[in-house]
Amino acid sequence: MNNSEMDDLFTQIRTAHRLLAAYYQRLLPVIESIALEADTEFYFWSPHRFSPPGQSNANPFKKWQWDLLPAVVTRYVFKHVNDLKRITKGDYIIEFLVVNDSGIDDEKSKSQPDALTLKVGVNEARSILKLAVYRAVQDEDSDFYKKWNSISYSDYSDSIDVQLDHKFVTAGFEVPLNLLMSDSGVHTVKAKIDQYLLITQEAVSAYSADNGV
Repeated sequence: MNNSEMDDLFTQIRTAHRLLAAYYQRLLPVIESIALEADTEFYFWSPHRFSPPGQSNANPFKKWQWDLLPAVVTRYVFKHVNDLKRITKGDYIIEFLVVNDSGIDDEKSKSQPDALTLKVGVNEARSILKLAVYRAVQDEDSDFYKKWNSISYSDYSDSIDVQLDHKFVTAGFEVPLNLLMSDSGVHTVKAKIDQYLLITQEAVSAYSADNGV
């Protein structure tokens, strides 16, 4: 690689970092605003595909380099919970699973994926937002997080299919991530969340009627 090609490479790297910063400056406030309008508060976030970079004393040379890009496939979890030490009927979680590159998410192996030889090219890969609502169907003296964390992921199917899992009703959907880049798209996502909140609430009422709780 000659000097001109090297200069072009680092121009692209600087551009990529700035574009990503601008993208997250748009994405994260939108996700937060959607969640707050759904009467939830921030609970936690975590990388979904790789590991977090770790503390300052974690040796980055012993980790996967993908771990330096923790937001490539990420969970953002918001809660409407009365008491985390127990479960109250109607408590709910809204989870945003942001898949910026489906080609990376689909790359399953025990070794670190090679960024330059991924099976799915960038043009064929998709950027997806997966959303799910998890709502408790009855009161229970159990740690909320432990109980909720034992639930299987929603199937995110196009048809609304409420599932019962570990005394939580769950329902999810997926949309193109680019919907969050426009006001009309954000309105669409908010409307679908409202729909799923209503559906899961109705499922809780039906469960209570059927089981006398």
